[in-house]
Amino acid sequence: MEIRFDRQLPVDRDDVEDELNEALDGIGEVSGAGSGAFGAHLDVDIDPAADRDEVVRRVLDVLVGLGLTGLARIRPGDGTEWIDA
Repeated sequence: MEIRFDRQLPVDRDDVEDELNEALDGIGEVSGAGSGAFGAHLDVDIDPAADRDEVVRRVLDVLVGLGLTGLARIRPGDGTEWIDA
């Protein structure tokens, strides 16, 4: 799964990673990150046996809970569809 942030984050990226790792405990974890002039991204490794809808729900819950609505979007690893937080 890829998570993109289209602007500067209002929270520390490490906090986002920690919250995601906690929410995905047992089914996934943040495996990479990067940032640049136009935003940042996180790569998340997900257990292929995990329920896709549950994974998406957990990730969106974290992003919304951290106040990243309208700033973050995710792309599950099974396609090219982007889902806005």
